[in-house]
Amino acid sequence: MVDNYPEEPLQPPWPKPKPYTSNIFRRLARGWKSWFGLLNEWDFRVSLGELNLLGKRVFLVNDPLLVRKVLVDEVDLFPKHPYTLWILEPLIGRAIFSVNGEEWAIQRRLIDQAFQVANLKKAFPAMTAATSSLLHRLEMNGVDSFVDIDKEMTMVAADVIIRTILSRPIEGDEATDIFKAFSRYQRHAGRALVLRFLRLPKSLIQLSLKDDAKVIRNWIQAFIHERLEQNKVDERNPLEKIDFLDTLIMAEDPKTKKKFSEQDLVDQVCFLFLAGHETSASSLGIAAWLLARSPEVQKQMRVEVMSVVCDRPIHSMLRFDELRQLPYSEAVFNEALRLYPPVSFFIRDRDKKDGELATSEGRRRCPVGSLLTLSPWVIQRHDKYWPEPHQFKPERFLKNSSSLQRNAFLPFGMGPRKCPGASFAKQEALLVLAELVRRYELLPVTDQDPDFVGLLTVRSQNGIRLRLRELEHKT
Repeated sequence: MVDNYPEEPLQPPWPKPKPYTSNIFRRLARGWKSWFGLLNEWDFRVSLGELNLLGKRVFLVNDPLLVRKVLVDEVDLFPKHPYTLWILEPLIGRAIFSVNGEEWAIQRRLIDQAFQVANLKKAFPAMTAATSSLLHRLEMNGVDSFVDIDKEMTMVAADVIIRTILSRPIEGDEATDIFKAFSRYQRHAGRALVLRFLRLPKSLIQLSLKDDAKVIRNWIQAFIHERLEQNKVDERNPLEKIDFLDTLIMAEDPKTKKKFSEQDLVDQVCFLFLAGHETSASSLGIAAWLLARSPEVQKQMRVEVMSVVCDRPIHSMLRFDELRQLPYSEAVFNEALRLYPPVSFFIRDRDKKDGELATSEGRRRCPVGSLLTLSPWVIQRHDKYWPEPHQFKPERFLKNSSSLQRNAFLPFGMGPRKCPGASFAKQEALLVLAELVRRYELLPVTDQDPDFVGLLTVRSQNGIRLRLRELEHKT
């Protein structure tokens, strides 16, 4: 691999924070369409911010040591905030992402057990099949074509997760309906947090979410019910080929002997689909856009990929073990996650006893009922923790790099509640992006930058358009 990094790293456009305002209603209005509007310029400079939001103490936690305290060292004192459950409950019910305490612990043991059975190597064929479908769709566009890469990455991410969980591809018409329902749910969910700050009741907040959630839940429940009915009469060997739904059905908590009920399975699969499809779609589309804007980075990634596949024909895709030989490609994806983390904020609750939050800048009282926001979007662009924080520099994630700050890179969270699918997402991203740069030169569409907004995930309101120029290769 040739280590010729760009002399002038790219500083891609991003929705910059607004000037400071002490007017709470103006700030909430700015955050109506995107939570980024709630942020002020000083949020990216302080270690700990504090705001009295209509009687509620709200803290913005930026200090890496304090982040570790909240997410790792004293995680029991800072559970998921009830707002998380209220916003997501219509879609994912009481799935692992938004519950706390023993309910979460049981679910985590069951989920971990399922991931151990359905490991990354077993999931790889589903990823390869979905990636092959993506490449076929792109090939049909022609040798030099314009595409909405955000739309294509949404499709391939959904295809990967559905093939992995249910052993079937996602079809065109059903995909369109489901993606539209997700898009509407995202918009309404982003506004639900603002409405809750304005003291609107939970029942009213969830009313705007239920119709779109029902479309998705009914779709998933039909597959789960069919599988459970099939299992009643299916006498196949349980060790034969199984998918992730099978592992969830078979999982049993060693402590309580609890298993997932049909309703539990719907909740968990809805969450896994939300997490596995929506976050991967966001990060894949943005990573491809960054590569298109960074020709030297793209070239270096392509050189690395080609050094692994050597003279194999183009129809022979990357193999499972070969993904471990792509350190620069992994650094590219990590840098995309740093600049545009799909889940841009987490909220936690101080629910047991009064305490304090301490940083090098001082101490703040943190009473019971306080809301703590930990934002990868802010922390990963904070100039105190990252040199040249707004520039696209994948090399900062390579080995022996001193610029990667401990506890300041958390696109998947950290601690016991870190996303259990982080390795899955990275494997999927490496495969898709490597096969893409292997076949195409990615070129930007200069007259249309993405309009990024912060909702449940970071997405572009106007899509992400790229030009794909097919490369010459062996067949």
